[in-house]
Amino acid sequence: EEMSVILTACRQSRQRAIERALKKKAEKKRAKRDAAKSALTHQLGMDNIEGENNVKIWTFLLNGEPTSVVLHRDTLEVACNGVVIESMNDFCDCGSTITFPIGERNAQITCTFGERPKDGMTFTLTVEGCLVPDVVMEDETQPFDPDCGPSTDPF
Repeated sequence: EEMSVILTACRQSRQRAIERALKKKAEKKRAKRDAAKSALTHQLGMDNIEGENNVKIWTFLLNGEPTSVVLHRDTLEVACNGVVIESMNDFCDCGSTITFPIGERNAQITCTFGERPKDGMTFTLTVEGCLVPDVVMEDETQPFDPDCGPSTDPF
C-alpha cells in the first residue's frame, strides 16, 4: 500500500510538470505572436491609432506585402495601410456588411451580433472570400493567398 501511495504521488508530480511545461509553451507562443503582430503594426505605422477600443485592426501579408485594415467602429470608416478607402455599407437585421477594394482584390467586413447581448458585435474580414484571421500566425512570412476559396484557411 505504501508503494501505491508513492506511485500515485509520482504520477501527480509528473502530471503537474507536464501541465506547467504546456502552460509555459503556450505563453511563449502567445508572446511570439504578439511580438510579430506588434512588429507588423509598427512597420505599417499603425501603432498610434487613437481610441483603440473603437477600432478593429487586422494585420497580415497579402501577396508578400504587409497589409493593415482598420475599421473605425463608430463611423464604419475603413482604412487600408493608413489610407481611408471608399466602401459600401449594407445593413440588415442580423448586422451589416462593408464591401471595399484592397488593390485589385475584393474585401468584405461582416459585422454580426453575438448570441448574447453582452457578446457585442463580431467583426470578420474576408479577402476574395477567404477569412483573414484576427491574429498574425507564428509564421508571419507566409503570404495570404486570396485565391484559396472560402473554406480554406490561408494561414
